[in-house]
Amino acid sequence: MSVELSMLMWSGVLLLVLILTSANANLMSMGLSWGLGNRDDAATPPAWGARAKRAYMNLLENLLVFAAILLPVSLSGISNDMTVLGAQIFLGARIVHALVYVTGVTLLGIRTLAYFAGIAGTVIILLQAL
Repeated sequence: MSVELSMLMWSGVLLLVLILTSANANLMSMGLSWGLGNRDDAATPPAWGARAKRAYMNLLENLLVFAAILLPVSLSGISNDMTVLGAQIFLGARIVHALVYVTGVTLLGIRTLAYFAGIAGTVIILLQAL
């Protein structure tokens, strides 16, 4: 498997971890009977759980764009130091984004910087296809 596709796969693993983290927060807040039921009542997760949901929704949006750009580039046989770097930047930035978001760190706009670093990684890959 190429480095680029490996970064895509690990980004999917990160998404799964964030979804499970959010679900766990809901269960902790509402209880197992709520989780096994129809969940007619909206969950009121702790603050970190709500941030986990926002983090996974943000990752989902960005992962779709990343995959939509990475997969055609990869299938076209384009793989070089820049595509590898772009994919590594994307995953690294998204890990930082998730950790900072879920833990609630607001220091120096790190979450925003990580978000834009992930976008930059995607653009780096896109530029290799143009």
